[in-house]
Amino acid sequence: MKHGLIISVLILSAYLIAQDSSEVYHGKLNELRLELGISPEAEFDNNAFSLIVKRLDSLGIKDDQLEDGYDWGGGKIGFEVYLKNNIDRLLSDFKLAPLPSDGIQKEKIDQSSGEQLDTTKNSIEIDQEIEPVEDLVVKKMSTKKDKNRKKKKNTSKKVTNKKSMLSGFRVGSGIGKPLAKGSSFSEHASDFESGFSIQTPLGIGIGPIFTSLGYESSKYSFEAPADTIASYYGTGSGPALFFNLGKIIKIGGENIGKYFMLGMLGYDQGSGFVSGYDLTMFLGSLPVSFFVSSRMYIISFDNGGTSYWVSASAGIGVDIR
Repeated sequence: MKHGLIISVLILSAYLIAQDSSEVYHGKLNELRLELGISPEAEFDNNAFSLIVKRLDSLGIKDDQLEDGYDWGGGKIGFEVYLKNNIDRLLSDFKLAPLPSDGIQKEKIDQSSGEQLDTTKNSIEIDQEIEPVEDLVVKKMSTKKDKNRKKKKNTSKKVTNKKSMLSGFRVGSGIGKPLAKGSSFSEHASDFESGFSIQTPLGIGIGPIFTSLGYESSKYSFEAPADTIASYYGTGSGPALFFNLGKIIKIGGENIGKYFMLGMLGYDQGSGFVSGYDLTMFLGSLPVSFFVSSRMYIISFDNGGTSYWVSASAGIGVDIR
Protein backbone atom coordinates (compact mmCIF):
# COMPACT_ATOMS: atom_id res chain seq x y z
CA MET A 1 0.00 0.00 0.00
CA LYS A 2 2.78 2.45 0.91
CA HIS A 3 4.59 1.73 -2.36
CA GLY A 4 1.38 2.32 -4.32
CA LEU A 5 1.00 5.69 -2.56
CA ILE A 6 4.54 6.73 -3.54
CA ILE A 7 3.93 5.77 -7.18
CA SER A 8 0.63 7.69 -7.17
CA VAL A 9 2.38 10.82 -5.85
CA LEU A 10 5.04 10.61 -8.58
CA ILE A 11 2.47 10.15 -11.34
CA LEU A 12 0.33 12.99 -9.95
CA SER A 13 3.38 15.30 -9.93
CA ALA A 14 4.10 14.42 -13.55
CA TYR A 15 0.47 15.10 -14.48
CA LEU A 16 0.43 18.52 -12.80
CA ILE A 17 3.59 19.51 -14.63
CA ALA A 18 2.02 18.46 -17.94
CA GLN A 19 -0.90 20.85 -17.44
CA ASP A 20 1.42 23.85 -17.81
CA SER A 21 2.61 22.74 -21.22
CA SER A 22 0.10 24.79 -23.24
CA GLU A 23 0.19 26.39 -26.66
CA VAL A 24 -0.02 29.83 -25.04
CA TYR A 25 3.17 29.21 -23.11
CA HIS A 26 5.00 27.94 -26.21
CA GLY A 27 3.84 31.06 -28.05
CA LYS A 28 5.44 33.21 -25.35
CA LEU A 29 8.65 31.19 -25.66
CA ASN A 30 8.70 31.96 -29.39
CA GLU A 31 8.28 35.69 -28.63
CA LEU A 32 11.20 35.49 -26.21
CA ARG A 33 13.34 33.76 -28.87
CA LEU A 34 12.54 36.62 -31.24
CA GLU A 35 13.51 39.24 -28.64
CA LEU A 36 16.81 37.43 -27.99
CA GLY A 37 17.56 37.07 -31.71
CA ILE A 38 17.81 33.25 -31.70
CA SER A 39 16.18 30.82 -34.10
CA PRO A 40 12.63 29.51 -33.46
CA GLU A 41 14.02 25.98 -33.06
CA ALA A 42 16.69 26.99 -30.52
CA GLU A 43 16.56 25.45 -27.06
CA PHE A 44 16.72 27.50 -23.88
CA ASP A 45 20.12 26.31 -22.80
CA ASN A 46 23.22 27.96 -21.32
CA ASN A 47 23.54 30.23 -24.39
CA ALA A 48 19.97 31.55 -24.03
CA PHE A 49 20.57 32.01 -20.30
CA SER A 50 23.62 34.20 -21.01
CA LEU A 51 21.67 36.28 -23.57
CA ILE A 52 18.92 36.98 -21.04
CA VAL A 53 21.45 38.01 -18.38
CA LYS A 54 23.22 40.37 -20.80
CA ARG A 55 19.93 41.85 -21.98
CA LEU A 56 18.79 42.52 -18.41
CA ASP A 57 22.18 44.06 -17.55
CA SER A 58 21.90 46.40 -20.56
CA LEU A 59 18.54 47.57 -19.20
CA GLY A 60 19.96 48.11 -15.71
CA ILE A 61 17.81 45.30 -14.26
CA LYS A 62 19.31 42.98 -11.65
CA ASP A 63 17.56 39.63 -11.19
CA ASP A 64 18.67 37.82 -8.02
CA GLN A 65 17.24 34.55 -9.36
CA LEU A 66 20.01 34.41 -12.00
CA GLU A 67 22.97 35.11 -9.69
CA ASP A 68 23.90 31.42 -9.27
CA GLY A 69 24.40 30.92 -13.03
CA TYR A 70 23.01 28.23 -15.31
CA ASP A 71 24.57 25.09 -13.82
CA TRP A 72 24.30 26.01 -10.14
CA GLY A 73 20.81 27.40 -10.68
CA GLY A 74 19.38 23.98 -11.53
CA GLY A 75 20.59 23.50 -15.10
CA LYS A 76 17.97 22.91 -17.79
CA ILE A 77 15.15 22.09 -15.35
CA GLY A 78 15.88 25.07 -13.12
CA PHE A 79 16.03 27.42 -16.15
CA GLU A 80 12.68 26.09 -17.44
CA VAL A 81 11.07 26.75 -14.05
CA TYR A 82 12.50 30.30 -14.04
CA LEU A 83 11.17 31.00 -17.55
CA LYS A 84 7.75 29.67 -16.67
CA ASN A 85 7.50 31.95 -13.62
CA ASN A 86 9.06 35.06 -15.21
CA ILE A 87 8.39 34.96 -18.96
CA ASP A 88 5.65 37.64 -18.85
CA ARG A 89 7.91 40.04 -16.96
CA LEU A 90 10.85 39.37 -19.31
CA LEU A 91 8.76 40.04 -22.42
CA SER A 92 7.41 43.25 -20.86
CA ASP A 93 10.89 44.51 -19.91
CA PHE A 94 12.39 43.70 -23.32
CA LYS A 95 9.57 45.27 -25.34
CA LEU A 96 9.68 48.47 -23.27
CA ALA A 97 13.41 48.94 -23.93
CA PRO A 98 14.18 52.26 -25.79
CA LEU A 99 15.03 52.02 -29.47
CA PRO A 100 18.44 53.33 -30.61
CA SER A 101 16.74 56.06 -32.69
CA ASP A 102 15.32 57.59 -29.51
CA GLY A 103 18.85 58.31 -28.35
CA ILE A 104 19.62 60.09 -31.62
CA GLN A 105 16.49 62.23 -31.35
CA LYS A 106 17.26 63.07 -27.73
CA GLU A 107 20.78 64.10 -28.67
CA LYS A 108 19.37 66.40 -31.36
CA ILE A 109 16.99 68.01 -28.86
CA ASP A 110 19.75 68.48 -26.29
CA GLN A 111 22.03 70.11 -28.85
CA SER A 112 19.30 72.37 -30.19
CA SER A 113 18.29 73.49 -26.68
CA GLY A 114 21.88 74.28 -25.64
CA GLU A 115 22.82 76.22 -28.71
CA GLN A 116 21.32 79.37 -30.17
CA LEU A 117 19.96 78.92 -33.67
CA ASP A 118 21.77 80.87 -36.29
CA THR A 119 19.00 82.68 -38.19
CA THR A 120 21.48 84.06 -40.69
CA LYS A 121 21.82 80.71 -42.52
CA ASN A 122 20.25 80.65 -45.94
CA SER A 123 17.43 78.33 -46.98
CA ILE A 124 19.76 75.85 -48.70
CA GLU A 125 21.60 75.12 -45.45
CA ILE A 126 18.31 74.63 -43.63
CA ASP A 127 17.18 72.13 -46.24
CA GLN A 128 20.39 70.15 -45.73
CA GLU A 129 19.66 69.84 -42.03
CA ILE A 130 16.10 68.64 -42.61
CA GLU A 131 16.96 65.96 -45.16
CA PRO A 132 18.84 63.63 -42.75
CA VAL A 133 15.89 63.79 -40.35
CA GLU A 134 13.49 62.74 -43.13
CA ASP A 135 15.82 59.89 -44.12
CA LEU A 136 16.03 58.79 -40.49
CA VAL A 137 12.25 58.68 -40.14
CA VAL A 138 11.84 56.69 -43.35
CA LYS A 139 14.54 54.26 -42.27
CA LYS A 140 12.98 53.81 -38.86
CA MET A 141 9.53 53.10 -40.33
CA SER A 142 10.98 50.66 -42.84
CA THR A 143 12.93 48.82 -40.17
CA LYS A 144 9.84 48.53 -37.98
CA LYS A 145 7.81 47.19 -40.89
CA ASP A 146 10.51 44.63 -41.76
CA LYS A 147 10.66 43.57 -38.13
CA ASN A 148 6.89 43.05 -38.02
CA ARG A 149 7.04 40.99 -41.21
CA LYS A 150 9.84 38.86 -39.80
CA LYS A 151 7.90 38.40 -36.57
CA LYS A 152 4.77 37.26 -38.41
CA LYS A 153 6.81 34.93 -40.57
CA ASN A 154 8.55 33.34 -37.60
CA THR A 155 5.38 32.93 -35.56
CA SER A 156 3.62 31.33 -38.52
CA LYS A 157 6.23 28.58 -38.69
CA LYS A 158 5.37 25.35 -36.96
CA VAL A 159 7.85 24.58 -34.23
CA THR A 160 8.84 20.95 -34.62
CA ASN A 161 11.44 20.70 -31.86
CA LYS A 162 9.37 21.46 -28.77
CA LYS A 163 10.67 20.13 -25.46
CA SER A 164 8.01 18.76 -23.18
CA MET A 165 7.85 19.81 -19.54
CA LEU A 166 7.96 16.06 -18.81
CA SER A 167 11.30 15.68 -20.59
CA GLY A 168 13.39 13.24 -18.55
CA PHE A 169 10.47 11.15 -17.24
CA ARG A 170 11.12 7.42 -17.65
CA VAL A 171 9.50 4.13 -16.65
CA GLY A 172 11.46 0.91 -17.19
CA SER A 173 10.81 -2.77 -16.46
CA GLY A 174 13.13 -5.72 -16.88
CA ILE A 175 14.27 -9.20 -15.87
CA GLY A 176 17.44 -9.85 -13.85
CA LYS A 177 19.41 -12.64 -12.22
CA PRO A 178 21.99 -12.63 -9.37
CA LEU A 179 25.55 -13.26 -10.56
CA ALA A 180 27.33 -13.04 -7.21
CA LYS A 181 26.08 -13.60 -3.63
CA GLY A 182 27.25 -13.08 -0.07
CA SER A 183 27.94 -15.94 2.35
CA SER A 184 24.36 -15.88 3.70
CA PHE A 185 23.09 -16.81 0.22
CA SER A 186 26.00 -18.95 -0.95
CA GLU A 187 24.10 -22.23 -0.62
CA HIS A 188 20.81 -20.84 -1.90
CA ALA A 189 19.45 -21.26 -5.42
CA SER A 190 18.27 -18.14 -7.22
CA ASP A 191 16.11 -17.65 -10.28
CA PHE A 192 15.24 -14.84 -12.71
CA GLU A 193 13.23 -12.07 -11.07
CA SER A 194 11.43 -8.97 -12.34
CA GLY A 195 11.86 -5.32 -11.36
CA PHE A 196 10.97 -1.81 -12.44
CA SER A 197 12.19 1.74 -11.92
CA ILE A 198 10.83 5.27 -12.36
CA GLN A 199 12.88 8.39 -13.12
CA THR A 200 11.24 11.81 -12.85
CA PRO A 201 12.37 15.19 -14.24
CA LEU A 202 12.39 16.53 -10.66
CA GLY A 203 15.96 17.17 -9.59
CA ILE A 204 18.90 19.55 -9.55
CA GLY A 205 21.96 20.10 -11.73
CA ILE A 206 25.36 20.14 -10.04
CA GLY A 207 27.95 21.10 -12.64
CA PRO A 208 27.60 18.78 -15.66
CA ILE A 209 25.65 16.15 -13.69
CA PHE A 210 21.88 16.33 -13.36
CA THR A 211 20.52 14.41 -10.37
CA SER A 212 16.87 13.36 -10.52
CA LEU A 213 14.48 11.76 -8.06
CA GLY A 214 13.12 8.30 -8.76
CA TYR A 215 11.78 5.04 -7.39
CA GLU A 216 12.99 1.44 -7.74
CA SER A 217 11.54 -1.95 -6.90
CA SER A 218 12.91 -5.46 -7.48
CA LYS A 219 11.88 -8.96 -6.45
CA TYR A 220 14.33 -11.54 -5.10
CA SER A 221 14.24 -15.24 -4.28
CA PHE A 222 16.90 -17.34 -2.57
CA GLU A 223 15.73 -20.92 -2.02
CA ALA A 224 17.51 -22.90 0.71
CA PRO A 225 18.88 -26.38 -0.14
CA ALA A 226 17.41 -27.88 3.06
CA ASP A 227 14.57 -27.27 5.47
CA THR A 228 17.02 -26.46 8.26
CA ILE A 229 18.14 -23.30 6.40
CA ALA A 230 15.86 -20.31 5.91
CA SER A 231 14.81 -19.28 2.41
CA TYR A 232 14.39 -15.66 1.43
CA TYR A 233 11.60 -14.45 -0.85
CA GLY A 234 10.32 -10.91 -1.21
CA THR A 235 10.65 -7.46 -2.71
CA GLY A 236 13.03 -4.58 -2.12
CA SER A 237 11.75 -1.13 -3.01
CA GLY A 238 12.22 2.53 -2.12
CA PRO A 239 13.29 6.00 -3.32
CA ALA A 240 16.41 6.43 -5.43
CA LEU A 241 18.59 9.12 -7.01
CA PHE A 242 19.68 8.86 -10.66
CA PHE A 243 22.81 10.70 -11.78
CA ASN A 244 22.93 11.54 -15.50
CA LEU A 245 26.55 11.11 -16.65
CA GLY A 246 25.88 11.86 -20.33
CA LYS A 247 27.88 15.11 -20.33
CA ILE A 248 30.90 13.41 -18.71
CA ILE A 249 30.90 10.08 -20.57
CA LYS A 250 30.37 11.11 -24.19
CA ILE A 251 30.66 7.63 -25.74
CA GLY A 252 27.52 6.97 -27.78
CA GLY A 253 26.42 10.60 -27.69
CA GLU A 254 22.76 11.36 -26.99
CA ASN A 255 21.63 8.00 -28.39
CA ILE A 256 22.79 6.20 -25.24
CA GLY A 257 21.78 7.33 -21.75
CA LYS A 258 24.34 6.72 -19.01
CA TYR A 259 23.15 6.79 -15.40
CA PHE A 260 24.52 5.93 -11.98
CA MET A 261 21.97 5.31 -9.25
CA LEU A 262 21.87 5.09 -5.46
CA GLY A 263 18.86 4.26 -3.31
CA MET A 264 17.49 3.14 0.05
CA LEU A 265 15.35 -0.01 -0.02
CA GLY A 266 12.98 -1.68 2.36
CA TYR A 267 13.15 -5.48 2.08
CA ASP A 268 10.59 -7.99 3.36
CA GLN A 269 13.28 -9.38 5.70
CA GLY A 270 15.09 -6.12 6.56
CA SER A 271 16.38 -2.87 5.09
CA GLY A 272 19.42 -1.69 3.16
CA PHE A 273 20.79 0.01 0.07
CA VAL A 274 21.16 -0.43 -3.67
CA SER A 275 23.61 1.06 -6.17
CA GLY A 276 24.39 0.43 -9.81
CA TYR A 277 24.35 1.78 -13.36
CA ASP A 278 22.04 1.86 -16.39
CA LEU A 279 22.88 2.00 -20.09
CA THR A 280 19.80 3.09 -22.04
CA MET A 281 19.67 2.80 -25.83
CA PHE A 282 17.12 5.17 -27.41
CA LEU A 283 15.37 4.27 -30.66
CA GLY A 284 15.65 7.53 -32.57
CA SER A 285 12.78 9.86 -31.76
CA LEU A 286 10.53 7.05 -30.52
CA PRO A 287 9.63 7.13 -26.79
CA VAL A 288 10.86 3.54 -26.43
CA SER A 289 14.26 2.36 -25.24
CA PHE A 290 16.15 -0.80 -24.35
CA PHE A 291 18.43 -0.93 -21.33
CA VAL A 292 20.96 -3.11 -19.57
CA SER A 293 21.81 -2.53 -15.95
CA SER A 294 23.70 -3.87 -12.96
CA ARG A 295 22.75 -3.62 -9.30
CA MET A 296 24.43 -4.35 -5.98
CA TYR A 297 21.95 -4.96 -3.16
CA ILE A 298 22.91 -4.78 0.52
CA ILE A 299 20.50 -6.06 3.18
CA SER A 300 20.57 -5.90 6.96
CA PHE A 301 18.30 -8.67 8.25
CA ASP A 302 15.75 -7.96 10.97
CA ASN A 303 17.03 -10.96 12.93
CA GLY A 304 20.65 -9.81 12.66
CA GLY A 305 23.42 -10.10 10.09
CA THR A 306 24.16 -8.46 6.75
CA SER A 307 24.59 -9.82 3.26
CA TYR A 308 24.57 -8.77 -0.40
CA TRP A 309 24.09 -9.91 -3.96
CA VAL A 310 24.99 -8.50 -7.38
CA SER A 311 22.64 -8.91 -10.33
CA ALA A 312 22.48 -8.00 -14.01
CA SER A 313 19.26 -7.27 -15.90
CA ALA A 314 17.85 -6.11 -19.20
CA GLY A 315 14.50 -4.70 -20.24
CA ILE A 316 12.48 -2.08 -22.05
CA GLY A 317 11.43 1.42 -21.05
CA VAL A 318 9.19 4.33 -22.02
CA ASP A 319 11.07 7.65 -22.17
CA ILE A 320 9.90 11.21 -22.65
CA ARG A 321 12.82 13.17 -24.16
